Order: sequence, then structure tokens, then C-alpha cells
Amino acid sequence: FEQTVDIERIEQIVNLFGNFDENIRLLEKEYNVSITSHSGHIKVIGDTENVIKACSAIECLIKLINKNR
Repeated sequence: FEQTVDIERIEQIVNLFGNFDENIRLLEKEYNVSITSHSGHIKVIGDTENVIKACSAIECLIKLINKNR
């Protein structure tokens, strides 16, 4: 299963991924998914339930990033 999260600004991706992609690695490990970034989108691939949970977590993190800018 695959789902995409749209990103408005490149800074959001930079902040979301963290230093050396450490934040994304934690999400991948926690939800057992693969996460990649492609031209303004974040793609999450894995089992349906895990992908939905990971996308929800990503969307919440983006909201936090937006509040703190």
C-alpha cells in the first residue's frame, strides 16, 4: 500500500527529516514502512494500517513544524 503526503515548503521536509534523516528513520522503524521524498511529496509505502498511522504522524509533525516557524 502506498500513500502520499503533500508538502508546501522545502523547509518542512528538511525539518521533518531531521539531521541525517534521523526523524524519518525513527518513523520507518516505528511503523515498519518506507518513507521517501519526491518533489514536494512524501511517499509512505508498507502495510495499509502502518502507512495510515505513519502518514497521520507525519501530518501532525508538519503541523508542529508550521507552528514553530
